[in-house]
Order: sequence, then C-alpha cells, then structure tokens
Amino acid sequence: MNKPLVSGLLLSTLTACSASPAGNASISLEAEETITDGLVPGTDAENIVDGWTVTFDQFVVAIGHVHVGQQASGFEAHVEDTHVIDLTALPATGFELAAFEGIPTGDYDMVEFETPAATAAAIRHESVSQADFDAMVAGGCTYLIAGSITNPEGERCPPGGACAPVDADGISFRFCIPAETAFGPCENSDGTSPLTVAANLTAPASITLHGDHLFFDSFPTGEEIVERRAQWLANGDTNGDGETTQAELEALDAAELFTAPDYSLAGAPSTVVTAWDFAIAQVKTQGHWNGEGECLIDGEAHEH
Repeated sequence: MNKPLVSGLLLSTLTACSASPAGNASISLEAEETITDGLVPGTDAENIVDGWTVTFDQFVVAIGHVHVGQQASGFEAHVEDTHVIDLTALPATGFELAAFEGIPTGDYDMVEFETPAATAAAIRHESVSQADFDAMVAGGCTYLIAGSITNPEGERCPPGGACAPVDADGISFRFCIPAETAFGPCENSDGTSPLTVAANLTAPASITLHGDHLFFDSFPTGEEIVERRAQWLANGDTNGDGETTQAELEALDAAELFTAPDYSLAGAPSTVVTAWDFAIAQVKTQGHWNGEGECLIDGEAHEH
C-alpha cells in the first residue's frame, strides 16, 4: 500500500496534530462506462450524434502524483507513484492509486493528481504488456488509446477529397498521445468538500477518466453544451486504408478536419493547429473527481 510523503516543512504541523483524531483516505482510479462499454449512435447525452459506434480495445493511461491537503491547517500529503494501467481492464471496484493513513480529520480542499508522460520509473500494471509500456516510455506518451469506429452507412470524406463508403470493419485507430496534464484543485459536482476524513475511518474518493472527450465537438468552458461526433476519425483516414494514424492527423490542419458549425476549436487547454493537436487537447480534459466533479486543467478552469 502506498504511503503518503510529507515535506519536512510540515513536520511541525503533524507533531502538533499528533494528539488529534486521525483517519485514512483511499483514492481509487475508475473508468467511465464510455471506456468499458464504448459509445453508440443516438440522441442521448453521451451518444454519438453522427451515426458511428465507438469501441475501445485499449485505453491505457499514465496516472498518479496524488496530492491532498487542508489550506486551513497547512497539512499536505503526497503519493508520488505513477501507474500505467489499461482502463478497459479495470474491475468495477476500481484500482487504488493512493492510500493515506493516519492523516488529520476534516475537510480537504486541495486534492490534485497528474497524468504525466510514462517513464521507465512508472509502475506497469499487469493489464499493460511490456511492449506497450516500452512504446509509451519511448514516445513520452500519457495515453495509448486503440479501438475502432463502425457505421453500416458510414462514409470517409477526407478534406478536399471525394467521399467513399467505409467497409464493415470501419476505421481503426491506435494513438500514443503525449498529453501531460496537472488536474486540480478538484471539487465535487454538488459543491461539497472533495474529501472528508473522519476519525478511525477510511474516506473513499475516486479519480474518474471519461472516454467520450476524444469525440467532443468543442471545448466547453461554462455550462456543458457539447455533442459527440466521430466522423472526423473516418475523414482523417486520408489514404483510405481503414486506419487513421497520428501521421495523417499531423498532416491535416485542424480547421480543415473540424469544420464549423459542427465543431469549435475555441477554449482548448493547449494550442491547436493540426488535427493531432485537437486529439491531444481533448484528452487533456478527461480527468474528473468522484465521477463528475471538475478539476482545474493545468491551473485553468474547464467545465466538461
């Protein structure tokens, strides 16, 4: 079980609190159903509106550097481990990223985590092959996302080219995405404290990653008004071989592939010039706290 790391600067605070009640906290990683079950076409909130079905074969993430703190008391604790894990293989109970034992009770208003680049020092989960782990480390990747989109009536319409039917196998993709992101402070969706520790008990909390953001048609910065579209992945297959690649997306201007009025590039958390930049920017928004709770993204507010 991971133990919290506490800076020497705060040892006096811990000593002063040693006689006070203490409790524990367990921070787990959970996958949204859009990752484990995929996305289907339709008109409901998390459906793909342009007719495609999305299936994820892999959704590997490098995640960790969990931090909790109380501004009022000055107490802080960290677990610096980074784990590389495939969210499609997560059990329903999730995966414990960080455990904090014997910490002060009360509300914690500073909760943060990171999705860094994978390094050789990261902890490889058994759900990730050594070959995939090595590829992420070599590429400085945060995510390895692979899957396919299918549509019985689907067409591939590359920018500047003619449309052509897509066969039954659809369009596959395998993206090793560098998207280092710091999330936090985080908050619950209902405005309550993101973490409350009670004496002699273990407070549960979760980091949740959402798999539908790659298909968002915009970068909402206020109340979420967004639809999910997958046509861009079909159109990005510019050579017509049934797979959309990083190289193809890097060669496309974002404004050519993500055209108005269906898409908006405003409000992205990172610079978007190419279509590959769009994919990077969207996965940088995937982190949530306790399901739908929001976190600052690299210090900036985004509601998504």
